[in-house]
Amino acid sequence: MPVPSSWTTPIRELREEVHQELQNFSARLAAVEARLASPLTPGGEARQRRQSVWKTPTAQTAQSEPSEVTPKSTNRKIWKTNSDAPGTPSNYVETNQPHETWLNANEAVTLGIDDSPNAAGERMSQAGSTESDHGMEEVEVHFEESAWSIPMVLGLVDAGKFDTVYAVVLLFVNCGMQIMFSGILLSDGFQGEEFSNQVKHAQVWRTSVAHDYKYMDLAKTSLVTRVCTGDGALILSNRQATLVAQINSFLGLQMDQFDLPVLQIGTLLCILCILLWSLCVYKEFRRISLALAGAVQIPRGRYTQFREGQFFVISWGRLSLLLFTYFTRIVVASVLLVAGIFWLARTVSTTELMLNAVALNAILDVDEFLFSGLTPMKFQHAIQSLAPMTLTYSKRRSQWESSVQCFMLFVTMWLPYAGLLRPLSVTMLEVKEELCGGNQTFVVSHSAESQITFGLVTASGRGNFEQLTVSEMAVREHKFRSPGETPEAVYISFTSDEDLFGFDIARSMTETAALYPICLETDVLAMGGSLSNDSGIGGGARLLLRQAAAVFGIADADNCTELREYCDDSHGRLLRYACGSTCRCTDPLASPWYRVPHQGCGLPCLALAASEQRGCTDVSPQEAAWAKFWDDYPGPLGLR
Repeated sequence: MPVPSSWTTPIRELREEVHQELQNFSARLAAVEARLASPLTPGGEARQRRQSVWKTPTAQTAQSEPSEVTPKSTNRKIWKTNSDAPGTPSNYVETNQPHETWLNANEAVTLGIDDSPNAAGERMSQAGSTESDHGMEEVEVHFEESAWSIPMVLGLVDAGKFDTVYAVVLLFVNCGMQIMFSGILLSDGFQGEEFSNQVKHAQVWRTSVAHDYKYMDLAKTSLVTRVCTGDGALILSNRQATLVAQINSFLGLQMDQFDLPVLQIGTLLCILCILLWSLCVYKEFRRISLALAGAVQIPRGRYTQFREGQFFVISWGRLSLLLFTYFTRIVVASVLLVAGIFWLARTVSTTELMLNAVALNAILDVDEFLFSGLTPMKFQHAIQSLAPMTLTYSKRRSQWESSVQCFMLFVTMWLPYAGLLRPLSVTMLEVKEELCGGNQTFVVSHSAESQITFGLVTASGRGNFEQLTVSEMAVREHKFRSPGETPEAVYISFTSDEDLFGFDIARSMTETAALYPICLETDVLAMGGSLSNDSGIGGGARLLLRQAAAVFGIADADNCTELREYCDDSHGRLLRYACGSTCRCTDPLASPWYRVPHQGCGLPCLALAASEQRGCTDVSPQEAAWAKFWDDYPGPLGLR
């Protein structure tokens, strides 16, 4: 619409006044920038250092490309490399871009812009409604302080040749280390064999070693009992004992429990560790996706346009190198995710799960370690000084990403449990059943001479430490005595050399019964015996008496009368040998089941019974001796 003539003078004066104010503001702004750039001004020196990181062009280079934008106020310069010769394509091109462009009224009219207040308000309203409708938001994406960011500043940093070559080497070292770590994690040697193979190993161990008589301890406890009860004194089958302890800890089982509980501590901890590791990898994925989206939104061209830490245009070559590094990072992170989950799912030790999860996270941090510890300072400062990229974000994209992340979280927790941990728990229970299930209280030994396999029932466990066997009591009494000390033996009959020791332990009870030509109780232990005052023979006889009493758990027995009730016990062979008179080896009318040499009665004691032989008289079936005869026969015959 035409402007009234009465408004022309006021408008011209207002325009001149605004123009003068803008000039004054530009002058003040230039003064402030000069003070900030001065080394004497606080922050000015730091700004100069930041600007000195980047390469500056020569005059010849600056004139090699015409400027594309005519400056109207303070300009930004995008320098190209010093090494570019005239006419040679440069990595980044110098152009002049204004911070702001001011249009006067005539220019506004020429461009067809209505500068009236109503029109300006309408344009602002339309812009606001458009932004609200689309829900778009711009966020800043900062470049990572990582060795992966080195390709972004190659050729742009004012660094020496060695620093540049060294930075490239670090980039390849970072890439190579993470690829090699990924390959090692996926290898069979690192992952180890399938836990299901432990079932076969457990079967072989149980049938060939666990019940062998040679491995029974002095407490008459089988090896399988010691392994399954967590005996800390084991010197054999430690691997099986450790495996049983790990299974009990992982599944939350008691030693004698063979069914899966509802709450399995190891399974829960393994899921948490897998989730922790997955979150570390998902964090890496998010960093890659944000950096990739920000880099893609930078305008692309034949040459890179860059000034003071900010990319205005990125060349296709630099973008390709950047995309290659991002692709490598995605592949490495994906491989590490899968390999790490498999490795954690095969870890049966609850104490090692957390350590393994932390160790995996260290692999992802290799690029940051290299950046912080080895990257040249010029490149470090350059990457830290890069201006953040701008990424346009919408509400729809945010919801889509949240949906994907929720799905990945569910998959991360469910798939490892259903596909790895649940079968592992079942296999663990099967391994424990093979190792410790069933009857543990027997050992076997095969006689090569008779070709018969014999079995022996063993103790169900050590129980109270005070309930020791004879051999254990003998060791306890003698273990703190010096080698040169030779007091009267309490439970051990020492021999002079190894050969005699071998003969003694191989001697049968029948051979022992014929060893001495005297009846020990009547000639030595009894008061008034012919040898009762002989200290040598008397010490040996009292040693045998203590050993015989220890078989029945009686310590410090002084005479045979205290042990009379055990004379007809199937385990009283040594007692009958030491106490022949009390146990009726000298009585011709005693029960004949135990009155024989292999049951402990010595030949001299049996000779005394023979000398008192009376006439043969049948025993009435109503007498107690007849009933005792038939009650006692299962013991000597090994039927009980």
